[in-house]
Amino acid sequence: MKKRPALVSAIILTIIIELILMILVYNKIGGERLPSQIARLTIQLILIFWVLSSKSNIGLFLLAAYHIVSGLFGMYSKGSTELLGQILIGFHFIIGIVIYFHDWIENKIGIKNVG
Repeated sequence: MKKRPALVSAIILTIIIELILMILVYNKIGGERLPSQIARLTIQLILIFWVLSSKSNIGLFLLAAYHIVSGLFGMYSKGSTELLGQILIGFHFIIGIVIYFHDWIENKIGIKNVG
């Protein structure tokens, strides 16, 4: 497997943010949204394992698309006017772009992929 520091960093950041959001939402409103948040985390983890264990770019595309679509849906949600909502929308777009273009980013900053 290639070492892909930009991709792995984006994935780690995604998991950390998702877990923090799950805790914050649970503390604020309780467990009513927990099943949907667990489902989102599960989908992301499946895509992440697919990306990291496979040479296929389909999983990579789907993971990036997941974040872009999440950002688009976030733009039209009730919380999009709040600062945290806007930050999360931007986060999803940026992470989606970093995930999809990680090879280009690593080449531009001089990181060599080791096979």
